[in-house]
Amino acid sequence: MVDVDMDEDKVFFMLGIIHRDISSKEMLIKWLKKEMPQVITLELSNYGLTFREKMADYYKQKLEENLKKIKFCNNTGHVTNKYIRDIYAYLDIPYEYKAAQEYVRDYGGYLYLIDLDIFSLIKLKDIDKLLDVNNLRSLIDLKNEEKTNSELIFTRLYFEKGIKTFEYTEEMRIRDIHMKNKISLIMRCHNEKRFLHICGWQHLSDPYNVYEPLKPIKVFIYD
Repeated sequence: MVDVDMDEDKVFFMLGIIHRDISSKEMLIKWLKKEMPQVITLELSNYGLTFREKMADYYKQKLEENLKKIKFCNNTGHVTNKYIRDIYAYLDIPYEYKAAQEYVRDYGGYLYLIDLDIFSLIKLKDIDKLLDVNNLRSLIDLKNEEKTNSELIFTRLYFEKGIKTFEYTEEMRIRDIHMKNKISLIMRCHNEKRFLHICGWQHLSDPYNVYEPLKPIKVFIYD
């Protein structure tokens, strides 16, 4: 695909977030109100959203039923266990979608989900394994660390010290190429000037310069 010409009046932000860190929703809304993007794209697939809209309640009930079985076996730490909370957040509609949807509703604009459905399908088809009693028991037995805080430390090491604490995978490259092409197409279809792509912070590294033709202004939401 031929990339869109980025004239001087057109601005493209890439905003890096930590997925499932629901405490960041208000921070994201505040950022949106400050920068006022007119067109927003999300690292979220239509399949992933539809799955959660239709199936989240069913799987949450299944999760709660399996947790009750574990509690019957004298494991009572699941209420405050970070890993179990992460599963609930994984089943929920992502906070970044809710924040972007609220912003577009209140201030106008356009919202597009542009990630690849196939990778969401591959991951979500194994959700029963995630909710398996034995898997839940293993998670509850793990040290209850605050993952968000540790991930925030990893992001600081990368953005402030240049120390890479994650692997940029081939899957990420394929998805980024797809999303960049979608963004280019969306830009061609809009006369608006302020564009925003919300994605996991790891995508800001962009080691193959996939997004370079769009001249992104990269922002980490916690900065």
